[in-house]
Amino acid sequence: MQLFADLSPSERAGLAAHLDGCADCRDVARELADTFSMLAYVDPTNVTPTASVPPELTERVLGDLLDGGRLHRRRRTRVTLASAVGLLAAAAVLIAVFSAGPSAPTERTLALRGPSAVVATAVLSARSWGTSVQLHERGLPGNGVYTVSMETASGDWWVAGTYRAVSGREVDATMSCAVKLSQITGLRVVDSSGNVVLASYNA
Repeated sequence: MQLFADLSPSERAGLAAHLDGCADCRDVARELADTFSMLAYVDPTNVTPTASVPPELTERVLGDLLDGGRLHRRRRTRVTLASAVGLLAAAAVLIAVFSAGPSAPTERTLALRGPSAVVATAVLSARSWGTSVQLHERGLPGNGVYTVSMETASGDWWVAGTYRAVSGREVDATMSCAVKLSQITGLRVVDSSGNVVLASYNA
């Protein structure tokens, strides 16, 4: 798992052994891995302010870790203190980065304009890692592959995903973008030739 790439072989083996027998920790590791995978799509210039972990949070994390260690002392395998602190610190930093700022609004619906025969909308929902996109579209040529991108206030475009249209049927496509909802100013859909076929007009 890429999440544990910085651990030594012995630490990695100990952590893997612990995860085999601890469902709660497996859930935490899975969530952290999912969050780390989204970092590849983050534009560092759009992440402000730089996250810092408050001293009281560090003390609380260490206190919880010590309490947990006492409860699990008799287990055959344990995560080393250094490994667990590293994971918890990483989680604290990610939470600070991705949850900074006000949470409202949590959802926005965009109407998309294109050819007269096409009806399309996009529902954008705020997530801790960025924005989820639910696209509803009917009328674009079937079997065409279309790319959905988000525009930020700085004029940059971020690809959220692709989908294939179906002739005569409505398509519901779910995608994601590692940009906060509050930073998204527009949405467009382009065909395989790079032509814009749909664009928001009430972003």
